[in-house]
Amino acid sequence: MRSLRVLRNVITNYLRFFLAGAIAFVLTPFMVRHLGDRDYGLWVTLFSLTGYFGLFDQGIRPSLVRYVSRDHAAGDRDGLSRTISSAFALYSVVAIIALAVAVVVALQAPAWIRVDADLLKVAPALIMVVGLSIALGFPLGVFGAVLSGLQRYDIANALGMIVGVLRAILFVVVLRLGGGLLDLAWASLVMNVLGHAASWIYAQRLLPGVSYGPQWVTREHLRRIASYGGYAFIGALATNIAFQTDALVITPILGAALVTPFALASGLVDNARTLVHSAAYVLSPTASEMDTLGEGDKLRMMLVAGSRYSVLVSWPVLAGLIIFGSNLLTTWVGPKYASAGLLLAVLAVPTMVALPQATASSLLFGVSRHKGVVLLSILAAFINLGLSLWWARWPAPMAWLFGVALSPGLVGVAMGTAVPLFFVSGIATMVFACRALSQPFAHYLWEGMVNPGLFTLAFALPAMLVQRLWHPLGWLPILGSCAACWLVFAAVVLRFGIREPDRARWGRMMPGLFGRKRAAAGEGGVS
Repeated sequence: MRSLRVLRNVITNYLRFFLAGAIAFVLTPFMVRHLGDRDYGLWVTLFSLTGYFGLFDQGIRPSLVRYVSRDHAAGDRDGLSRTISSAFALYSVVAIIALAVAVVVALQAPAWIRVDADLLKVAPALIMVVGLSIALGFPLGVFGAVLSGLQRYDIANALGMIVGVLRAILFVVVLRLGGGLLDLAWASLVMNVLGHAASWIYAQRLLPGVSYGPQWVTREHLRRIASYGGYAFIGALATNIAFQTDALVITPILGAALVTPFALASGLVDNARTLVHSAAYVLSPTASEMDTLGEGDKLRMMLVAGSRYSVLVSWPVLAGLIIFGSNLLTTWVGPKYASAGLLLAVLAVPTMVALPQATASSLLFGVSRHKGVVLLSILAAFINLGLSLWWARWPAPMAWLFGVALSPGLVGVAMGTAVPLFFVSGIATMVFACRALSQPFAHYLWEGMVNPGLFTLAFALPAMLVQRLWHPLGWLPILGSCAACWLVFAAVVLRFGIREPDRARWGRMMPGLFGRKRAAAGEGGVS
């Protein structure tokens, strides 16, 4: 059952996300104690390079997911061989580039890295091992992308969780035995290769009879993957620019100190984005399968349903940040940052409109209509930069609108982010998706946004009452208030927000999710 498969993928995504957070929470202080600030700082700096090289992965990987899912749905074994082999060839080129960059950085390490002389002797070898790990990850990561294209995120996530736990255990053993940075880098490399090897084994099992090799690499498939991947890369770059622009604007104009309150507010809103994006991106290969099979009606149903459930999941969280934002910041980092609650509200409100469109973007990538999404991302990035610079330098309108309790220029940067978030990432993306998928806009707006959004009042109204009468401070009062309001919201949604067909489908899926019984075949698509 397709719905069951999507649900299993989403749940395992969340499990992997929370497990990774728990491992980082436990392992980070352990590594800091054993390595010290100096060595740990170099470790973090070097591995932050993976984020930049990850932009290449965000280009090629979506194209591989798209064409693997399409060829698999069509039963085209030769097409799968050509797609996978051609992607492997492209990734190999990226790997060579990554390794070359690592060599240059390693050779220039004495000039570029300001550390003690003893650590400087280790730095070049450390950089090379990290670079080798990154480089190998590109071609070997093809098989993880194949699992995603086959809509087996559950397998990929299970392997990722196992590797994550084993890597953490190995790190602890290495450090307790007196190992240093270079030993940790080799341990990380070994675990990465083992994870890729496991992905290759499962991909082989799921695709019997599919061959790989240079003889399957074709110019047509290279061009197709590169064209699709090029747009995906530009879109990923535009998104990264949009979310990293604000600190670059704030530092030279307003001062580095004001980056902190903005980062605190935007980080909290970003957590809500993670809740939705962790579920939305698994829909891309499902959309590709539906498109290949000509299931346009089911594709449109998934568009509306994805937006609806995104609203039900994220809007209470965002409403909680708007209502209890100052309380949360006071409890978390101190009363000095309570005024940053205004930034939370400015960023959270447009996110309510933009975030549910993550489903639309994922589906459009799945059916190769992603060029419009990429162009909208570029437009949003440029508007964000322009408005943020304008209102940071000339913040008088912000002072008039919001007062001067918080730096008007800082609020101006937040508004510079909020405006394109609402109008471009939200409204424009919504309109484009409806046109691209032949979905009536009015139906999408009501069923996917407004109707589920009204249920958020079941959270917001009691939350505002609690805030007015009690103003909770401290972790227990805040979490207790949010939990109580969320229970009211959940009860209302369960009683009035889930339609009978959906309720019946959820009832059929849950036993199958835990393996107690198999859902009947052909019980509809994702809707």
